[in-house]
Amino acid sequence: MGGTSDRPGLDATFPLRLRAARLKAGLSLEDLAQKLGGIVTRQAIAKYEKGLISPSPEVLEHLLQVLEIPPSPDIPEEVPEKPEEFTAEIRACPPQGARVSRRTPRDVKPLKTEIYACYSPGEILPTPARRARHLQKTWADLIPEEEIELRPEPRLPRKQAIALRIILSEKMKNYLWLEKLLRQEKVFEPPFRLKIIKLEEAEKAAEDLRRHWDLGTGAVTNLLTFLEERGIKTFRLASPEKFESQSGFYRGQPFIAVENSLPVDRVRFRAASELAQVLFGLANDPDTIRLYNRFAAAFLLPARILEEYFLPAGRKIAFSELAEIKARYGISLQAIMRRALDLELVTERRFRSFREMMNEKGWLWKEPVEYRGEENPSRFRRLLHYAVSSEILDPERAAALAETTPEEIKKEMGEIF
Repeated sequence: MGGTSDRPGLDATFPLRLRAARLKAGLSLEDLAQKLGGIVTRQAIAKYEKGLISPSPEVLEHLLQVLEIPPSPDIPEEVPEKPEEFTAEIRACPPQGARVSRRTPRDVKPLKTEIYACYSPGEILPTPARRARHLQKTWADLIPEEEIELRPEPRLPRKQAIALRIILSEKMKNYLWLEKLLRQEKVFEPPFRLKIIKLEEAEKAAEDLRRHWDLGTGAVTNLLTFLEERGIKTFRLASPEKFESQSGFYRGQPFIAVENSLPVDRVRFRAASELAQVLFGLANDPDTIRLYNRFAAAFLLPARILEEYFLPAGRKIAFSELAEIKARYGISLQAIMRRALDLELVTERRFRSFREMMNEKGWLWKEPVEYRGEENPSRFRRLLHYAVSSEILDPERAAALAETTPEEIKKEMGEIF
């Protein structure tokens, strides 16, 4: 039997796509062989994934039924590290061409939306559509998940950890490729480089970050989009059990992912805690997690605000006061009281009394007050819609990037005028 390229409908990327689909489903080679009803052995599947042999039409049909194998992609596995040679300062020019001087890399500015532009006399700079075709030719033998660094998460079973790794690798690859296509790269610039080893340092780091980002003491609305606009890619995932959040780096670019079914206040706290992972170093030991959670609480709810509500320290607290803080700052009732205890605004006894009350009423897992704000990343979809409306990408390619259907992309975008 020949290699994958010898069989109609299969190309050189099929082995990688098959392997990614299997790992994404959390299946071992033996698991997949069993799900196929024994029509093929695990050894044969391993050879499919190495490109040594290709499946018969019957086996291929069963594979497509069991796994969601993506179609042959129109995007490269690797985003070019360096700007293409045609990246120069862009100025509009008439169709006949105009003189635009070359620039050194230091002077390179991002291409916006000009259709006619030149970088040497009489030579037309590629349009976004031509750049898309150029990027599509930059295929490389790269396994995307080898480019990713994740925060350690020992609670996840190995199969689920591998599946999560595949999912995040694919999402980051697509995101970075879309940015490269549109010349909209947004690189995260760490506001400081330091390690925090004390609770007081976590508090100060949160204050310094708020000051650096000009947040004052106000609430951070839609934290996931806020972080996106500062260069940290964010995602909400319907993912494995025991997964709440994850962070890491893909080709040096930071990202944060949060489980989609969590309450919004929990999404915000987990995202803020993962932000600490990005800023101060990936770790999972209990002492460091405690520090990062303290940073998250301080970042979401500044000490000065809580003091305005709780002073004088030690007084009795009305439930309505906690509800008002949660409604404003999007932090859970339990996290508010924990923060008040950390800041010595309530006593240990009053904190225990609060926990007992929450437990008796069954509110520990589902609080009676909801935060009504939204937590949804928006930048990737916004770039995707721009690419479609500008006819840089067609709905089919956009849907492949977003892992959805062309119909859903069109529905999201509405009328184009």
